[in-house]
Amino acid sequence: MTDRVSPCAPALLAAALLLATGVRADEAAPPDEPPQDSATLKRVVVTAERPPEQNYRAPTVDSLGPLGSTPVLDTPYSMGILTHDMIANSQAVDFKDVSKYLPLVAYQEQQGPDILRPQTRGLQGGNFQNTKIDGMTVYITVAMAMEQFQQIEVVNGLSSALYGPTNPAGMFNFVSKRPTDYDLHEVSASYGSDSILTAKADLGGRIDSGGIFSYRLNALYGDGNGYVDGSHQRRALGDLGLDIRPWQHGVLELNYSSYSLDDTGYPGWFTYNEKTVLPPAPDPDRVGYGQSYAGVDLTTQIASARLKQDFGSDWHLVAGILSQDAARDINTPVNNLTDNAGDYTSSFANGFAPRFVITSDVAYLNHTFTAFGLGNDLTLGTAGYKSRTFSVLNAAAPASVLLGHASIADPAIFPEPAAGPPGTLANYDSSDAYQQGVNVGDTLRLSERWLARLGVSEDWFHTDNFNKQRIQTTEYSDRGASPTGSLMYKPRADMTVYFTYASALQAGDLAPAGTLNAGQSLAPYRSTEYELGYKASLPNLDLGMALFSIDRPYANINTADNTFEISGDQVNKGLEMSAVGQVAENLTLYGGVTLLDARMQHTPLAATNDQLYVGAPRVKGNVLLEYQIAQVPGLVATFDYQFSTDRAGNDTNTLIVAGYNLFDVGMRYVRDRVTWRLAVDNLANRAYWSTVAPSNLSGANTGSLIGHLGAPRTLLASVTLDL
Repeated sequence: MTDRVSPCAPALLAAALLLATGVRADEAAPPDEPPQDSATLKRVVVTAERPPEQNYRAPTVDSLGPLGSTPVLDTPYSMGILTHDMIANSQAVDFKDVSKYLPLVAYQEQQGPDILRPQTRGLQGGNFQNTKIDGMTVYITVAMAMEQFQQIEVVNGLSSALYGPTNPAGMFNFVSKRPTDYDLHEVSASYGSDSILTAKADLGGRIDSGGIFSYRLNALYGDGNGYVDGSHQRRALGDLGLDIRPWQHGVLELNYSSYSLDDTGYPGWFTYNEKTVLPPAPDPDRVGYGQSYAGVDLTTQIASARLKQDFGSDWHLVAGILSQDAARDINTPVNNLTDNAGDYTSSFANGFAPRFVITSDVAYLNHTFTAFGLGNDLTLGTAGYKSRTFSVLNAAAPASVLLGHASIADPAIFPEPAAGPPGTLANYDSSDAYQQGVNVGDTLRLSERWLARLGVSEDWFHTDNFNKQRIQTTEYSDRGASPTGSLMYKPRADMTVYFTYASALQAGDLAPAGTLNAGQSLAPYRSTEYELGYKASLPNLDLGMALFSIDRPYANINTADNTFEISGDQVNKGLEMSAVGQVAENLTLYGGVTLLDARMQHTPLAATNDQLYVGAPRVKGNVLLEYQIAQVPGLVATFDYQFSTDRAGNDTNTLIVAGYNLFDVGMRYVRDRVTWRLAVDNLANRAYWSTVAPSNLSGANTGSLIGHLGAPRTLLASVTLDL
């Protein structure tokens, strides 16, 4: 049966918008209140002390590309921000857990539920092109612990003019927890069903009395059984941040983190072809869809340094470098559906990139000045990376990874192969990618109410591919510009209406083995976007709305001549709405909805032309409500509703996969520096497909589609002591 989204979902958000437009005149800025002085653009100074909770509202972003720390209201982009309090109160372990609270964001699971590609507006991100830590590029399809981050910032849509060539899937910036100027001593203990227990510590403060050195240390260890009999999780994090202020108006930020995640026994993922029907989602905690000995062992080490320096009040410099080394021992079970009756063949999903290494950099100079009576915020910057992808030295033979045959109606436990999971430690550097660019942008205040922003990123990229003997097999290099332009109008000091055009460049894909042009790279792809938006920062509520249209090319194998080539366009049009803040006395809302029409156009096959893109729902969103119970000071009741409509299950749209309605409930109680949290996720224990998607961003793996099962009802509990 199709799971339809309740009509109350968009209505909840609409009600918030109506409440906001009905704000009392004495609370709102008067319509004739002029914006800030035309000669001075707002500069944000971020201090180390944690600000008080403001109903999950975040007035600034930490690092919006070369724009640096910027007021959200002054950015001509649709954005979503998760604050520290939201991350902590959600009891999130990974990005999958916390991303549901970003109502305009989605993800695609890859080789198991721990390997994720984030996305916005129905467009899938890359392994690393769409993710940053403190403004520097990192791999996202690796282990990532939420406990080490202060804030998560998302720019929806095209962002190449800010960050260099990227997939047009938005940009995700993870902001590290910074050292504090005050003594911070938080310890926590948490429980996750079935029996995962975790101990955490978050410590910070000054090292010396003069405040030159300060630190932040986050550490955790968790271990226990998961929600499926025989499943197990173990994870450990050590994250140290140091701030050094050797001179006035400058700070050197140093970070080092090491995180490991070992997950086994959880449900495997399912694959199917264009003519196979993906059945209704089965119960994910039923034994047999995964195997107790199969899973992932992931480790990530990250070191970074970032210098921030102010030269007077008008010049600001930021420069940083980051190094990441991530290992992935992936041996999750993949269940390949072989017919429409739900029969499948289960095998180790092995051979994916076992290691990623990246070194990334960023530097930009911001200058605020007045020329010819116009205020300017000029930015000059550069950003880039060198990434290395490793491959398994000796690919496992099909017979060595075969586990057995079963069906969704009758899953089975298979004996572990005598040789165990195929090893991934023997690997080699198979691909090196380089990218470096120069960013130039200026925000001009044309009048008290009108602003314009122009920006461009000129980038150079180069890729070398190697065989096992480290002999170069193919080489590819190119360059290009990614421009953007925006016009902003402020009807009031607390509102902005904007129009943005962006043209984004990204490197072309490499033709896969077996094609006529195998090993050759396609010309760079260019995506375009138009966005008309509105945002407001009212006394108690932040509002956002954006209409957008994105056109991006994609490649596939032309079956007529077996050539890998551009085979059409993905055209996504939609409307985003969001609201964050207090909508009534004691009632906080954090929610939003995306209405999306994502279609394939100009395809060589009539059966796929103008069809809905696989896995992209027409309606998707999330509404979180928190109510402070006045009769019991410190007690907060929470309710979360996550929803998605039906999704196309194949390119011809002959298969439609049901959507889902998920409900979470919980409470939070704070008293005497102790915080108790209790939540039940997926209260109704709904079985659903959390991911339905193509197996590859470019479509290179033709005929193979993927489905992942969402988690069942889950109990979460924690206690945090502020010592």
